[in-house]
Amino acid sequence: MAVLAQQSCFAVFEDTLATPRQLFVLHGLREVIELSTPESLSNAFDRIEAARLSGLWVVVAASYELGYALEPKLHGEEKLSAASPLLKAWLFSERFCLEGEALASFWSGEILALPAWQREAGLLSLQPSWTEDAHAAAAQRILHAIKEGECYQVNLTMPLTGEHYGHPLALYVRLREQQAVSYSTLIRDGDSWILSLSPELFVERIGHTLTCRPMKGTSARGEDANEDEARARDLLASEKNRAENLMIVDLIRNDLGKLAPAGAVKTLKLFQLERYETLLQLTSTVQASQVTATLQDILAALFPCGSITGAPKIRAMQLIAEEEPSPRGLYCGALGWMAPSGDFRLSVPIRTLLTAPDHRIRLNVGSGIVADSSPRAEYHESLLKAQFARRLSEDIQLIETMRWEPETGVPLHGLHLARLEQSAHALGIPFQPADFAQVLEKATAKLPPHAHRIRVLLNQRGEVSMLAAPLEPLATDLRVCISAHALDAADPRLRYKTTARAFYDRALADAITQGYFDVLHFNTQGELCEGARSNVFVEYDGVLWTPPCRSGLLPGVMRQHLLDSGRAQETVLHKEDLLRADSVWVSNALRGLLAVRFADSTLPSN
Repeated sequence: MAVLAQQSCFAVFEDTLATPRQLFVLHGLREVIELSTPESLSNAFDRIEAARLSGLWVVVAASYELGYALEPKLHGEEKLSAASPLLKAWLFSERFCLEGEALASFWSGEILALPAWQREAGLLSLQPSWTEDAHAAAAQRILHAIKEGECYQVNLTMPLTGEHYGHPLALYVRLREQQAVSYSTLIRDGDSWILSLSPELFVERIGHTLTCRPMKGTSARGEDANEDEARARDLLASEKNRAENLMIVDLIRNDLGKLAPAGAVKTLKLFQLERYETLLQLTSTVQASQVTATLQDILAALFPCGSITGAPKIRAMQLIAEEEPSPRGLYCGALGWMAPSGDFRLSVPIRTLLTAPDHRIRLNVGSGIVADSSPRAEYHESLLKAQFARRLSEDIQLIETMRWEPETGVPLHGLHLARLEQSAHALGIPFQPADFAQVLEKATAKLPPHAHRIRVLLNQRGEVSMLAAPLEPLATDLRVCISAHALDAADPRLRYKTTARAFYDRALADAITQGYFDVLHFNTQGELCEGARSNVFVEYDGVLWTPPCRSGLLPGVMRQHLLDSGRAQETVLHKEDLLRADSVWVSNALRGLLAVRFADSTLPSN
């Protein structure tokens, strides 16, 4: 039985590296504490302390910018964001735990509870907001500050932005399969979601003992076992990476020393190698005993984690404020839970995606700049840290389906080319029209002299391929029906013609099996969208009307041709418009404009 699907606010914490895997869920929201300005800092922490003493579990999400509020020397330097409060805490009354094989059935049950359209999830795009040159310029200015003796290390970060499709919960499940980590977290807060696949512990308190495990030192995985071992040896022996790690260990030892008695801070492990799906990382473990400080005092001493600032921390944070144009928000802050006992575990929310209701996503990445850093290498190391998410879109290709005639070639060639170019630009896919023309000429050079269907694919590397097939004749009586599943109009799959269309492919196959030409879809607001392979038009008094793109549909090439020529106009349509229309039409570039019979019947759920 699905638990999360019925909740508008919950938090899931998983250790997918443990044997057996472990998970616990917090739900039953009682209150939300939000800190947007530094003035009410103490009051917020007092309320958190009172909540846990009353038996509630607390989920904490602290923005990186909270560090400027906690440090008097940095007051006024933070970049505040209305979208990301300094601190947010959710207070929950209910908790349950699972482990081992139960996790697989738990997540499969949650996926099945989602609307069918939203069960398949992934990324259509995720592109860096900084160019390599812009990043290099910022890195050079930091290197100059290091050369001048202002600091030893600065962590420079940048955002990647893009769009996801499907449900955020389904996206998290797919990501957790890509990146097994100890601090995997999924939080729903209404329409906003946090999907964190963090491998890094910020600080954990058990009783009077604090443990920190900073992560510094990165290498890509090898192509095979031998190369992987060689890269692991190189990382462990790297003077640069060991120096970065040691600087942060010293910084954290010093921070912990503010909270513990003399001699109570120890380095338990130094330069430990950790293996992840796409990365090798170095961590060290530092522990402080006999700590009696409150959560506020602990964060005041330790926050933000030195691994994502640099050293010395205050000057590094000043340089970060100068070089990074926008707030980091939750990224590089702290994310985790606090038990009624006072024990807590906070991760550093790296490898963390934030989603919005419009399907926009944000993922920040960064690297540590030290005296011997290469700015170009640091840029590519940063992108490497996003690979766990970016590879979800590696197999997605853009599609154009064109009609080819021996006498005229591709009748709507210009519109096809324009749509492909616009889609490629929006999704960050390289595209050269000359390549398109060359491949089209080759694909059609020896075709028999009758109409053909040309399927064009543009992959993530910008490579164009085409496949030609004879165009089969259509039946004379074309019928369309209605899908049982409502679409999310904001889902980007509806705006771009891509290979991420398994839902439509299944719906169309079911419709054809039952004798229909196409199956029409509506969005969650009851607005008509499109068919699985065509745009839809209703005719009133000789005028064709078609839904606007904002209802959730592909801007079809034939649809655009009809709009440009004045033969059709846009308006929001509903089921009653289909029933009252003088006639119903569908269109695509392959078949043109086709009259159809609307069967007021619903295709069974697929």
